[in-house]
Amino acid sequence: MPSRFASFVALAFAASTITVRAAEVPADAQKAIAADYQLNCTAAINPTDANLAVAFGLLAPTFVDVDVKGQKHPRDQVVSTAQAQMKQVHTEVCDPTIESQTLNSDGSITAIAAVHVAGTVSTPNGDHQLDLSTRSQDTWQNVKGTWLETQSQELHTTAKVDGHVVEDEGQPGA
Repeated sequence: MPSRFASFVALAFAASTITVRAAEVPADAQKAIAADYQLNCTAAINPTDANLAVAFGLLAPTFVDVDVKGQKHPRDQVVSTAQAQMKQVHTEVCDPTIESQTLNSDGSITAIAAVHVAGTVSTPNGDHQLDLSTRSQDTWQNVKGTWLETQSQELHTTAKVDGHVVEDEGQPGA
């Protein structure tokens, strides 16, 4: 019986430590990272060179995107692809939601974020309605007072064109 009680206490302590760790994310860091996600939306809605430069400036030089299939994409590839895509899309809605933020032992912060984007995309055969939802696990590091994204692990992506699902990859809710 005493060993069960000791196990229970150990589990309770471990659970409370996890809760405390998550609560340790400083409020100023939470606000800064939320503002960074909003800057990405500003660039999506108004993709001027200046807005794109600010948004892409939030990616660390060593940034890596890991897509839902596990393929890694370096910063330069992500930036060039995103610049081309953002110039083709007229974004009307960009809604970022941070589901959670966790402070890691190295001082970085892991955020689970969902972003919903809607608008029109121009293609050679005309304009089409676009509805895109993504969910990712992003790692942010404070570099000289600025939170930079060092990695993004895409968890789930759903893309609809004219109301039809053209992509649904990853694990919903994962």
